[in-house]
Amino acid sequence: MSAGRDLDWLLPPDVERLRTLERWCLVLLELIRGRTAEIERRDRVTEAARTGPTVTPLTEWQLEHLIGKGSSMLIHTADCRLASGRTRPNTREDALDALRQPQVEACSICPAARELGVTEP
Repeated sequence: MSAGRDLDWLLPPDVERLRTLERWCLVLLELIRGRTAEIERRDRVTEAARTGPTVTPLTEWQLEHLIGKGSSMLIHTADCRLASGRTRPNTREDALDALRQPQVEACSICPAARELGVTEP
């Protein structure tokens, strides 16, 4: 390695601790993305309030059908970046009704559960 680029001292030498760090980084990335989406949403609302009245869209939520998890589904906010192309728009009432089903969960990244007023058991 070239001078100034030797970072071996920064990382643990064994796979188990490296995997732990990797998981922690993924969890942290999910938290950062969720917070970023929350701030972007807040900024859009602030900007819309500043520029004048707007019509509230009927589609505020997305229902995503997951692949490889049986018939599981996720509820996302309309602007969640993790929602795939396998979504369909939903109103708030439809999203709340869907969350009452055992195979439907709120996205753990976007603030869907909090915005819908649903708390984890």
